Amino acid sequence: MAIKYKLPKGWHEVTVPQLMQLEEIQADKSINNELSPALVRTYLILSMFTGFPYEHFEEMKISEAKKLAEKISFLSVYPSENAVQYFWCSGYRWKVNFNIDNLTGGNVIDHYELSKDPERVLQNCNKLLSLYCTPYKFMFFKKKMDEKKKAELLIKAPVQVVYPLTVFFCKLYPLLLDSIKDYLRKQEKEMREMVEQATA
Repeated sequence: MAIKYKLPKGWHEVTVPQLMQLEEIQADKSINNELSPALVRTYLILSMFTGFPYEHFEEMKISEAKKLAEKISFLSVYPSENAVQYFWCSGYRWKVNFNIDNLTGGNVIDHYELSKDPERVLQNCNKLLSLYCTPYKFMFFKKKMDEKKKAELLIKAPVQVVYPLTVFFCKLYPLLLDSIKDYLRKQEKEMREMVEQATA
């Protein structure tokens, strides 16, 4: 009886943790020392998606492995960079806030910390999105939730949603630097006024 392998049909079925594993496989330079690095990476990716051990695919006929690899050929092209306004994840409908004026000073500083190291942006993408996304239950009822809880839920968001939003918010980085300066100036002014009132 033929084995049915559960493979994603597109980026909409790939999760953030799986994307992180894909990035690790691609970045692993030790694989380049193998006789056929492309084949080794294909087996590792198939193993990661299906849960079958690497050796299972190593023992498979090349023609069969090739057919399976063709099913995940969409991985060679990153998802569209067109950001969405709403998406479903972890039982909630999420609304994306594209207006940086609605951020708090703390949100701006968190964004700076989460995106300053390009190597860590992927690992931080769910935390980054938690700053900009609001969960709703039954489409209309806003759910109060702290950033930590939101980040835990957003780790399950599909890459098709996460990738364009992360790209979009990282492009906001220069604007946020200006916002940080404005925020700090405002804080400094408020502190000065408080000191003046206290000493008057």
